[in-house]
Amino acid sequence: MANSQAHPALRPVQEWVNLFRDPASRAYAALSAIYGADRPLLRQKAAFVLDMLELFPRLFPGEAPILLVRSAGRINLIGMHVDHRGGVVNPIAVRETWCLCRPRQDDSFDCATPLERLFPRRKFRIQQELGSERIADWDRWTQARAAERKAAGTAGDWINYIKAAALYLEHLRPTLRGATASPLRGSDMLIAGTLPRGAGVSSSSSIVVAAAEALTHMNRLPISDAEQVEICGQAEWYVGTRGGCGDHAAIKFGKFGRVSNLGSNPLTVDSAPFPEDLRVVLCNSLIEANKSSTARDEFNNRIASYEFGLMLLRERFPSLAPKMRQLRDVNCGTLGLSEAGICRLLLALPERMTREEILAALPEQEERIRHIFGSHAPPARGYPIRQICAFGMAECLRSGLAAQALHSGNTAEFGEIVNISHDGDRVTRMTSSGRREAMDKSMPDRLIEARAADLESGDPARAAGAALWRMPGGYDASLPELDILVDACLATHGVVAARVVGAGLGGAVHAIVHKDCVAELLRNVAGSYYEPRRLEVAAEVYSPVGGSGVFAV
Repeated sequence: MANSQAHPALRPVQEWVNLFRDPASRAYAALSAIYGADRPLLRQKAAFVLDMLELFPRLFPGEAPILLVRSAGRINLIGMHVDHRGGVVNPIAVRETWCLCRPRQDDSFDCATPLERLFPRRKFRIQQELGSERIADWDRWTQARAAERKAAGTAGDWINYIKAAALYLEHLRPTLRGATASPLRGSDMLIAGTLPRGAGVSSSSSIVVAAAEALTHMNRLPISDAEQVEICGQAEWYVGTRGGCGDHAAIKFGKFGRVSNLGSNPLTVDSAPFPEDLRVVLCNSLIEANKSSTARDEFNNRIASYEFGLMLLRERFPSLAPKMRQLRDVNCGTLGLSEAGICRLLLALPERMTREEILAALPEQEERIRHIFGSHAPPARGYPIRQICAFGMAECLRSGLAAQALHSGNTAEFGEIVNISHDGDRVTRMTSSGRREAMDKSMPDRLIEARAADLESGDPARAAGAALWRMPGGYDASLPELDILVDACLATHGVVAARVVGAGLGGAVHAIVHKDCVAELLRNVAGSYYEPRRLEVAAEVYSPVGGSGVFAV
């Protein structure tokens, strides 16, 4: 582990410095594969790494070689909130998180960032964190640890994302064929990046992926790229959320100039060209979406609504149950039903249910249900099961159609799909009088029957308007401020689509806009959102870059 000959990606700090100072070096060639051929941009990226290489020896004295790992963030353009339901997502990888690592001979971690005041230096040991007993159930163990941290007021500590990767990999190590018999070795780590925090671009998952990439390489773990994506998704449960691995797949498999098309369970990887005449503008609301603290209950009760909805569908349609393994399976092709038939399945789901009602309706699932309850506080108005499942069923359809639209170059259709997707998250709208009002996203029986009737009407226009992919549902992960940003974007000439990014409840929105209209868009969001609130404009242009990996030259 101690020399660059044993690990070609390990080099002394000064050797790395020399490479990143030389525009003709292999380091620049590797950067161009990630970011394209823009020389000023490549110099900017190299300068960022050089600053980290200057800081590393001051924080971690010594001559041993180090490893460079680069991760990324992601902006999911469409396919929101469905990766953990088996759905397809269509993200781009953006920006970077760099992790400079020096392998250790023990299981200790010493982790630092350049922002010591915001993210203080942290240390931990794997075996002390895991304890002496082997974990029987990672899901339950991480849920208990998250509850302990919440009670202690340490739920939001940044080090939890590195712990997530390290502890889960050590938990898995004895089961990995060909892995070493000894525990994982730790690392001295310096982590820094350019992703905005709490903006919904997976800055936290970017750290999990970077740490997992580093530990996998340094410990020679026999893990494929696809396996690593699944591992990172489950590792992040340690933080307290119960999402899937869509964000981690987007970070891992991103390509320069491409939109990824990622399926789950099993993982599938494809991509489509991002239109050359379009740009992605990320508008940060500056309302932080903190999944490690108060917003965790909101994220998890939505996921719980998905779980309870599928349980109810399987219970109430036993002949279809074997085919409904995940929510994505509730579609015409899998179940052999018409669109109207799929629509009417929603009638079997109550609009809202309390915990007591859920337990009474599914007595044989009590143990599983109570375990799900443990991930979040009970929602005050009950679980909005019908509207959440309607969103998820339709979003799974939308994400597949969006990929087809990109492949065919139909940006107008792609934009319509993205905009309907945001309507499923939207919580406010503008009235004809110019006032903003809260939206009622409930789905009473009469609305479902009306949609089914349109689908069966024989009128092509009525049927097309009622198509299931055009059903917004009600995931409601936006905020009034996010809706204001989306509406300001959509009111701008040249904007194809806009929607909230990531898990929502804060963070950012993305706008897909013609390159010649970017300046107008920036002016509009400044005047509509930032200036009235006396906020500094936090809107930036992004483009698809390459995904994560060990930086080897």
